[in-house]
Amino acid sequence: MQRRWEFRVLGSLQVIDAGRAVELRSAKQRVLLAALLMKANAPVSSYELMEHLWGEEPSGSARATLQTYIMRLRQTLDDLADRKLVRTWPTGYSIHLEDDQLDLLTFQRLRAEARRAPDLETEARLLGEAAALWRGPALDQVSSLRMEQTDVQRLNEQRWEVLERRNDAELQLGRHDQVVDELRSLVAEHPLRERFWYQLMLALHRTGQQAQALDVFRRASDVLADELGIDPNAELRALHMEVLAGSSAPVPAVQSGPSWLPPAVGDFSGRADEVARLTAGLRAGGTWTITGPGGVGKTSLAVHCAHAVRDAFPDGQLYLNLRGGEQKPVEPAAALDRLLRGLGVSGGAIPSTVEDRVDLYRDLLSDRRILVVLDNAVNEAQVRPLLPGTTSGAALVTSRAALAGLEAAHVVPLDVLPPVDALALLKAAVGEARCAAEPAAAQEIVTYCGKLPLALRVAAARLVARPHWQLAKLAGRLSDERRRFDELSVGDLDVRASLALSYDGLDESHRTAFRLLSLVDTPDFPAWVASPLLGLELDDAEDHVEALVDARLVDYAGRDALGQVRYRLHDLLRAFGREAATEDPAVALRGLFEQWLGLATRADAELPHQGVRLEPLELERFDLGDAAEWFDAEWQNVHAVITQAAALELGELAAELAVRSAAFCDLRARFDDWEQINALGLSCAPPARRPMLFQQRGILRVRLHDYCAASADFQAAQEGFAAAGDVWGEAYAWYGMGWMHEWSGRSAEAREAHREAMTRFVASGNPHGEIEVLCSLGAIERRAGGLVAGQEYLERARRVAATLGDLQSELMANLELGRLHQFTGELSESAEFLRSSLAAAQKLGDPDLAANVRLFLADTLLRSGQESLAEEQLRQAWEFFEEHDDRQGRIWVWRLRSGMATSADEALRLAALAMDQAREMGSAPEVGRSLRVLGNALERVGRAEEAREHWRLAEETLTAAGFQAEVDELRMATS
Repeated sequence: MQRRWEFRVLGSLQVIDAGRAVELRSAKQRVLLAALLMKANAPVSSYELMEHLWGEEPSGSARATLQTYIMRLRQTLDDLADRKLVRTWPTGYSIHLEDDQLDLLTFQRLRAEARRAPDLETEARLLGEAAALWRGPALDQVSSLRMEQTDVQRLNEQRWEVLERRNDAELQLGRHDQVVDELRSLVAEHPLRERFWYQLMLALHRTGQQAQALDVFRRASDVLADELGIDPNAELRALHMEVLAGSSAPVPAVQSGPSWLPPAVGDFSGRADEVARLTAGLRAGGTWTITGPGGVGKTSLAVHCAHAVRDAFPDGQLYLNLRGGEQKPVEPAAALDRLLRGLGVSGGAIPSTVEDRVDLYRDLLSDRRILVVLDNAVNEAQVRPLLPGTTSGAALVTSRAALAGLEAAHVVPLDVLPPVDALALLKAAVGEARCAAEPAAAQEIVTYCGKLPLALRVAAARLVARPHWQLAKLAGRLSDERRRFDELSVGDLDVRASLALSYDGLDESHRTAFRLLSLVDTPDFPAWVASPLLGLELDDAEDHVEALVDARLVDYAGRDALGQVRYRLHDLLRAFGREAATEDPAVALRGLFEQWLGLATRADAELPHQGVRLEPLELERFDLGDAAEWFDAEWQNVHAVITQAAALELGELAAELAVRSAAFCDLRARFDDWEQINALGLSCAPPARRPMLFQQRGILRVRLHDYCAASADFQAAQEGFAAAGDVWGEAYAWYGMGWMHEWSGRSAEAREAHREAMTRFVASGNPHGEIEVLCSLGAIERRAGGLVAGQEYLERARRVAATLGDLQSELMANLELGRLHQFTGELSESAEFLRSSLAAAQKLGDPDLAANVRLFLADTLLRSGQESLAEEQLRQAWEFFEEHDDRQGRIWVWRLRSGMATSADEALRLAALAMDQAREMGSAPEVGRSLRVLGNALERVGRAEEAREHWRLAEETLTAAGFQAEVDELRMATS
C-alpha cells in the first residue's frame, strides 16, 4: 500500500506520515524540501536549489552533493522506487502533491475561492479557514537567506493580507466583538500595519467602547511617530473624528477628492502574488512600478489593485495615461496641467514652468491620502515630476521600460501568466462549460497565445462573438504561425499593433537584431549569439541585446551554471519577429550555427571518449570553462540548432554538430537526446560522415543493452570506414564488433575482432584505442580463467595510459584490474582499484560509468563482509539505474541484494526478478549469472533439487559464453 505524505510550511516545516511527524534532522534536507514545496508541482532548477542550499557561489561539487541530498530525501519519503513524489527533470527536480497534502496549496486555493465568493458570509468563512492554517511565521527554522528574502516574506505578507480581508468581512457582517481580541494581538505583533489599528479601532467603536477606541488611536499615533516619523493615515484620522463625534453609525469611506480610475476589470483573474504585494504595498505608501512587455496585463493589474485599495485613499485617486508606447508621449508639463486641474486648480492659476507646477502639485498632495496611477510611462524623466513626493500618498506606475533609475521605487516585474491562471482567464471570459467541453483545444489556445493576457482576451472575444464556433476551430487557426496575428485582432484589441509599438520605437540596427534573433529556434541564448548574427564585436552585440531587453522585446532569463547571462524571446514576440523578417533563415543563421559547431568541436576535444575518438584537429584550446559544464549550459540550444539546421537543409552542419555532441551525451547519460540527434544527423549527413554516426549509434545501443542492433551498426560503420580508407575509424568499428561478441558470449570471435582493431590502432597511431583493446582482452582472459594473461594485458594498458596522462584510459585499466583482483581473492586490492575508478568517473562527470563501478565495488565489499558499505554503493547505483531505466543495472542490483537478503523468501523474489529480466534481455552471460543466483535462493528455501538444476544450467551457459572463471567459482561454491 502506497504511503500518503502531508507537508506543512505555514509555520515550522513539518513532514507527516499517517498522522505521525517525521523529523528531518539535517538542516540542508529541510532547506531542500522547503525549496521544492515552495514550487510544488513545478520543476525547480538545480541552480536555484544550489543557491538555496549554499548561496550565490556554490562549490564545484555542489551539483553532485545536491544529487545525494535528493537521493536521501527520496529515501526519507520512501520514494526511491516509485519516484512519484520527487521527480527528476532535465533542468532540476520537483515534488508532486495533491492540494490536501500541502497546507500552502490549500491556503492558495482558499484565497482564490474567497475572491470568487458569491457573498460576504462565504468570503469570511473561506478567509477564516485560510488564516487558521497558519501556525507561526512561514518556514520557521528553515535556514536559507534566499528563501527568507523571497518566499518567506511573500508568504507572510499573504497571511496578513488574508487576515485584513477576513477582518473587513467580519466587521461588515457586524461581528465586531468576535474580532476584537485577535486584533489586539495583531496590532501588538505588527504595530506598523495601520490597517490592523483601523480595524481594532472600528470594532471597539462599533461595540460602544469609545474610550478604548480613542486610546487605540493615541497608541497608533505614538508608534507611527516614533518608528516612522509620520502621522496616522487619512483613514485612521477620519475614524478618529467619528469616534470623537460620538457616532456609532457605520463609518463610510471618506472620498473628498477626484476618482479618475478606469472601470474595474470584471473578469480579472490570476496574479494572486502580485495583487497581494501591490495592495499591501500601496496601503503602506511609496512608489510602485509594474514593468513588462506589451500585452502582459500591466494596466489591468494596476487598475484592479487601485480599485482594491480605494478605501485607503479617501482623498482621491488620480489616473493618467502617459502614452509611452505612442509616437508622442505625454510631456510632463501637459501631465501636470491635467493633474492640477483634477485637484481643483483653475487654468489661470496653473504656473507656466514645469518646476513651479511640480511645487504646486506636491504642495496640494502633502498630508493628503491620494493614489496616483501613471499608466504607460516611457521613462524615468517623464515619471519623476509626477510622483507625489509625500509619505501620505502612493504612486503606481506601469511601463514597458524597466525604470531602474526611479529612486526608491518598488518594482513588480510582470511576465506572461502561469498556465493555470492563463486557462482561468480564458474560462472566465468564454465560460467554464465551453472550455470543459473541449479541454485540449482550450489548452492549445492558451499555448498559441503564449499565455499573454492581451492575446487571450482577443481570442476570448472572438469566441464570445462567435458562439457557434468550437474552440478547436480557433485553435486550428492559431496554429498557423503565418496568420496567427490576423486571428488575434478584434475591435480595438490588436496583439500585432501592441507588439509593434515596441518594435517601431527601435532604430534600424536594433530592429534587425530582433528579427534575426527571432529566427533562432533555441529556447534561450547568451549575448554572444548576436555577434555572428549581426557581424559585430562581442561588446556591441551585447549592447544590442540589452537594448532589446530595455524595449521589452527580449527577456532576461537568468544565469547559467557557467555564470553567463541568458536571454529569451516570448513565443508571440518570436512569431512577430519572424513575420517582420525579410531575411532567408538558412543564409542568416549559417554563421551562428558554424560558431556553435566550432565551440562544440573544441569542447568535445576535451571530453572523455570510449568506443570512438575523432581524429585530432588543430584546435584552439577551449577557454570557456569546463567543457562538460559548457555543454550542460548550452545543451538545449545545441539540440535545437541540430534540429533547425537539418530543417533548413544545412545537413552538413547538423550532422557534424551531432557527431561532436555524442561524447557529451554518453558522458551525461543523455541517451534519449543522443538517439534523437543521431537520427537527425543520419537523415542529412554527407556520405563521408555516415560511418561515424553509425559507430556512435552502435555505442549508444551498447549503453542501452541492445546488442543485436549495436552489432549491425558497428558492421555498417566498419564497411563505411573501410570503403573510405579510414583506418582510424575502421579500428574503432572492429573494436565495437569485439564488444558485441564479448556480450554475446563469443570469446573466440571477440579476441579476433580486437586483434583486427589493434592492428589498425597501431597503424593509425592511436594509443588510446590500443588501451581500450588491451582492457577488453584483459577482461576476456579474466572471464576465461586466464588471470595471469589478463593481468599482463591490463598492467600494459595501465602503463600506456600513465604515459599519456589520460584519466579515462587509466580509469578503464584500473576498473578491469579491480574486477580481476576480485576473482583472485585479493579483495583489498580490488576495492582500492575500484574506488580509484569511481573517483575518476565522478571527476569526469560520467554518472553511467560511476553507477556501474559502484556495482563492482559493492560486490567486492560483500565478498569481504562489509555489507553496510556495499548497501550504500548499491543504493546510489540503483538511483541512477531507475532514473535511466537501465535493465542490466537493475539485474545486477537484484542479484547482489538477493545474496544480502535476511529473508529466504525475499532472496528468492529478487533472484526471480533478475532471472526474468536477464531472459528478456537475451544476454547469455546475464542469464548464466542469474541462474546461479536463483539456484542459491532456491537452496535457501529448501528446494535443493531445483537449486542444483539451476546451477547446472548456469554452468552450461557460462561455459558456452567463455566465462570459465565464473564457472570455476560456481563449482567451488556449490561442491
